[in-house]
Amino acid sequence: MMKVLIYAYFTVLLIGLNVLKAETLELKNISSAVEDKLENSQDIKALEDYLSKSEEELVKVEIEKKKKDYISKHRKELESYIENGKNVIPLIYSIFIKHNLPPELLAIPIIESHYKVIAKSPKGAAGLWQFMPETARNFGLKVNKEVDERLDPIKSTLAAVKYFKKLYSVFGDWQLVLASYNAGHNKIITKVSYHGNSFSSIKNFLPKQTKEYVLKFIAIAEATTEIIKKKRLDKEDTNFDIVKVNKGYTFEEISKLTYIKRETLDTLNPHLLKKRIPNDGEEYNLYVPKGYGNLVKALLDDSV
Repeated sequence: MMKVLIYAYFTVLLIGLNVLKAETLELKNISSAVEDKLENSQDIKALEDYLSKSEEELVKVEIEKKKKDYISKHRKELESYIENGKNVIPLIYSIFIKHNLPPELLAIPIIESHYKVIAKSPKGAAGLWQFMPETARNFGLKVNKEVDERLDPIKSTLAAVKYFKKLYSVFGDWQLVLASYNAGHNKIITKVSYHGNSFSSIKNFLPKQTKEYVLKFIAIAEATTEIIKKKRLDKEDTNFDIVKVNKGYTFEEISKLTYIKRETLDTLNPHLLKKRIPNDGEEYNLYVPKGYGNLVKALLDDSV
């Protein structure tokens, strides 16, 4: 009899718990007062703010870690890349200042091309800024069988300036500009529309490569500008002159007229793929050794 009573007691208790559980989970049992309280809860808003700030703090922590790691382990590597660009960095620096762009953007070619003017990727990107052909053409560069102006350091930089300004007009945030430069602006527009208009709010929804790209840029930007100023590469001084030419000379003809070695012209002008200036009436940059600019211009004008 005792066993029957104990069994009956626990059966009633369990039924009661199940009823309680069902009532607790039913939406109709949540009063409108509770809904209002949740909606207006300062605690919830405080939590959202905290989580948002926590994301930003996490980004800062990641950046600081990468900065220390990169500078302690890769300082010489960083300096070697800047050495690669020592002949073009002063001009790029002055172009950025002229166009009111942050000089820290000089760190992008370190990541993209190691400051090698003729760098090419397996996917077809080329030059200091690693433009794809379509992007290059969209921003005014010629890319064809005779000319690839992605390999012209000055014209490609002016195209990069237009591109940065366009991206900034869309996002108004340099971290999002960097993410767009790596992943494409359409992808970042989609992420922003779903997850918020800051890098910290979308970073966990980005491809790993893009997230790392932005963090690496921020980590090395400060060290890059520091090294550039230390080497005085922020002063406009190069080892070449630029001559604007719109007539179809071959490098061989230019060499004979000016006594500049043909090999020097080849090295300074990788953007002229056929080793000649196209005879299409368009104006092209001809890079010549420093001090030769006026002479070359005069000789080419006189030879017409």
